[in-house]
Amino acid sequence: MDLNMSMLDLTFIGLLSLGILLLLLGVLFLFLNAAARRSLKKIKARRPKNKKKRKQWQRICKKTEQTKKKRLRTGILLLILSVLLGGSASYARYYQLTSLSSSNAAALAKSYYLIGEIEGQLNSYGNGASIEKTTKNIRDLSQQLAGAGTETAYVGMAVDGQKLVNRHFNLVKNLGINLNEQARTVLENQEEMTNYLSDIEKVKESQQKVFEKYQVNESALQQKK
Repeated sequence: MDLNMSMLDLTFIGLLSLGILLLLLGVLFLFLNAAARRSLKKIKARRPKNKKKRKQWQRICKKTEQTKKKRLRTGILLLILSVLLGGSASYARYYQLTSLSSSNAAALAKSYYLIGEIEGQLNSYGNGASIEKTTKNIRDLSQQLAGAGTETAYVGMAVDGQKLVNRHFNLVKNLGINLNEQARTVLENQEEMTNYLSDIEKVKESQQKVFEKYQVNESALQQKK
């Protein structure tokens, strides 16, 4: 479970629940304000002629008026707070829908570096590096690549994003597994080498689509190599 996204889940539920509660309370206070207004109207309509009773009547009117105003202020304040909380909950949900989880981002970065390392090993072999050493290095790297490819998209993401990310990780996993099993064959057979270079390009194209959708800074990743 991704801790950052789990916190966002709780934040979204908490903000939304509190927002709904404040909305209901706000409506209740406005309803009570309307009730106090009707009550005040009735009280004012029964203005007593007796001087002593009139003073008591005035106190009741004043108190009812204060209660009416207090309920109105409270109701409006609660409604404003409910709107703010609802907006915050919406933003939290929007962030979930449109962002990679920290786990997804880490696996994406790891596969990016590993693919670059594998390409480097293939180029080194082309420039005369030992086949035994290159085979071992590619197997080690491709095993790690297959591990990175077992990552799955965070379920809170938008469905189209989940499909894109899961498809990419599936390509990464398959490339890692196949390359690990056929590392030496790839180095010894030019046709196999060409096929795997084509597979690597497909993974990089898929990777680029994920980068673009989630605005991953590739330049920053390159600087960390």
